Amino acid sequence: MTPEIAELLKNSLATLVEQDGGTIEIVQFTGDSMEFNLLLDSAECAECVMPKQFLEQVFLDQAQKIYGNLRSVLINDPRKE
Repeated sequence: MTPEIAELLKNSLATLVEQDGGTIEIVQFTGDSMEFNLLLDSAECAECVMPKQFLEQVFLDQAQKIYGNLRSVLINDPRKE
């Protein structure tokens, strides 16, 4: 995966949490995986943002439409589970 593809994926996936006031940043990526930090500093309702496990699956499903080689997505969620 190139840095340009990683950024494209991040931008398309960010819209999934932005509506609830969250954002994401790329931690790292490889040819078949991506890791993100979920940032909720400006979220008025951090609990309104989808749970980590759900977000990871939704991110993976959406990202694979753009980059079919992606096999895993990890989200570092600041909320305690």
